[in-house]
Amino acid sequence: MFLFKVSYRVRAHQIGPFEDIFHNRIVPVIQRHHLRFKGIWKTVVGNVGEFLELWEFSDLAEFERQWGALMHDPELLEIFRETGPMVEDENFSLLEPSQHATRTASNDSHKV
Repeated sequence: MFLFKVSYRVRAHQIGPFEDIFHNRIVPVIQRHHLRFKGIWKTVVGNVGEFLELWEFSDLAEFERQWGALMHDPELLEIFRETGPMVEDENFSLLEPSQHATRTASNDSHKV
């Protein structure tokens, strides 16, 4: 399993419009592609306008196939032309579990 982390900043005066566009127009595109989008979070204390998205992929081949298809979706590309000026400082990270992640997660699940 891999997690894909996308982080960026939205200009403070654009947060409301950006959230509306994301919920009403981007989420339906994501759903059409049957991606495992874990969610979007925004900073409430700290850097105003900071957003974080998390995505799950089974392996690198699935990531390349599904992410590539999403990034070439004509509707999404049109939305990006509108949201592009709202977003800055984008960062992308593809994460894999560390060698101890599975053992630690299973040990933690038994604690009460």
